[in-house]
Amino acid sequence: MEDEDRLRTVLKQLIQNNEYLAENYRKWGRVAATGGLDAVSKEIDEAGQFIQIATQKLKGALGLMGE
Repeated sequence: MEDEDRLRTVLKQLIQNNEYLAENYRKWGRVAATGGLDAVSKEIDEAGQFIQIATQKLKGALGLMGE
């Protein structure tokens, strides 16, 4: 049971970290777009989308644990 509790804690931390990262990606994607770096902005935005997908998977895993 101790490992499960620790895993729940780790999953919650990973979700929080990913949410922070996704926001940071959006911010820098906007900066790139504002600077006329559209291709760079697109790449950053796509990377942010991968972070969001990973976050959903982590939330799913946490949900399977009853959270």
